[in-house]
Amino acid sequence: MIKPQQFVILGATTFVALVLAAIVHASTTQRSLGLVEGRPVMPELRRQANALGSVEISKRGRTLTFVRNGEHWTIKERNGYPVQADKVRALLVQLTNAELAEPKTAAKDRWPLLDLEDPAAADAKSGLVRLLDASGKPMGEIVVGKRRPNAFGTGRQGIYVRRPNETQTWLASGEPNVTLDVKDWVDPVFFKTDTEKLKRVTVAHQGEAPIIVEREGEAGKGGKFVLKSVPEGLKVKESAGIEHIALSLGSVELEDMRKLDSTPVGEAVSVITAESSDGLTITLRLRRDGKPDEAWLSLSAAGEGEAKKAADEINAKAAGWEFKIPKWKADQIGKRAADIFETT
Repeated sequence: MIKPQQFVILGATTFVALVLAAIVHASTTQRSLGLVEGRPVMPELRRQANALGSVEISKRGRTLTFVRNGEHWTIKERNGYPVQADKVRALLVQLTNAELAEPKTAAKDRWPLLDLEDPAAADAKSGLVRLLDASGKPMGEIVVGKRRPNAFGTGRQGIYVRRPNETQTWLASGEPNVTLDVKDWVDPVFFKTDTEKLKRVTVAHQGEAPIIVEREGEAGKGGKFVLKSVPEGLKVKESAGIEHIALSLGSVELEDMRKLDSTPVGEAVSVITAESSDGLTITLRLRRDGKPDEAWLSLSAAGEGEAKKAADEINAKAAGWEFKIPKWKADQIGKRAADIFETT
C-alpha cells in the first residue's frame, strides 16, 4: 500500500506563506500592467487559506476531489490514492494569484466562445473549481474557460472565468490547471526496474506455451535478449521486437488506477515474471477484460538481501492497486505467440 509519507507534503504554514507571496506578486503585476479591475478571482483563498479542506474539479459529469488530510493530499474518487502535493500547490497558488483584469461578454449564448458554458454539459470545455472547508461546506467556486496566450505580455497567459451564479465573464490573470486526467496529478511512474540486471522474462497466456526471453551472457554486460526456444515449424518475425518484452519493464506509467481486492485470475489475465541477476523477482498480472484497448496491470515483488529492499519498495507503492496503462505498453509487455512467430 502506498504510504502517504512517501509523497511531498503541503503544510498549512507553507501554504499560507505561498498565499501571501502570491498576493504581493499579484498586486505588483496589477500595477505594472495597468489592468482595469484587480479583484481576486477567488478571494476566499486569501482570507481563509487555513480552512481549506478539499479542492474539487468538475467537467462533463466527472469529478476529481483532492482531499487535505493533515499535511497530505489524496484523491477521493480513487480511494485515497496520494496526489503529488507540488501539483496541488501550483493550482492553489495560481488561483490565489489570479485577478480579474477585464470584463467580457455577459450574454449566455456567447459563453461557449470563451469555453465558459455550463461545466456539467456533455460537450463542455469549461471546468468548475470549488473550494470546500474540512466539513465539506463550500468556500468559493469559479468556472474556468479558455486560455488566452500572451494576454499580459509575451509568455504571460490569461484565462477566461466567470462565477457560476453570474452571467458576467472576465479575462483574468494566471493559468490554473483544471485537468481531470489523473496522471497529471500523481506520480505517473508507478513501476521501474533496472533492465541491465534482468536475466529472464517469462510471458504466460492461458492456453498458450509460455514465451521466454533470456539475456545472452551475463546480466549487466550489455547482452541482448533472445528467445529461449522457437517452436518447430515456426520462425521469428522480423518485426517481433523480442527485446521490447524485457526493456519495456524499465519504466511503466499509469493512465489511471483502481483498488485491487484480490489477485487477478482467469482467461483475460496474462502473467509476466521478470527475474534479475540480484535475486529480485517481479510478478506482473496484465488484465484485459474490459474495453478492447483497455489494459490494467498489477504487480508484486520478492527477493532476499538487497533484492528484498527493492522488492519492499515496489510492494509499498503497488500493493493493493491495479493501474491502467497505455495499450502500446501492454502490447510490449504481454506479447503473444502470434506477435512473434510466423510459419516457415
